[in-house]
Amino acid sequence: MIELVVAVCMVDQPSRCRDVTLNFEGENVTAQQCMSSGQIEMAKWIGEHPNWTIQKWHCGIAGQFAKL
Repeated sequence: MIELVVAVCMVDQPSRCRDVTLNFEGENVTAQQCMSSGQIEMAKWIGEHPNWTIQKWHCGIAGQFAKL
């Protein structure tokens, strides 16, 4: 399974950051599909979490990346 790993920081406290992982439905999602759909998923996440800002992001194998 592929996941989208997004590094986010608080808008009013830029030093307060964390990683957020967003999993895609189904197990047949490729890294390339994650990259192309990732922007849409991040826009949805930011819409639901307006106090956070995205710093960087990448796609990878689910569970491979450490959480902050």
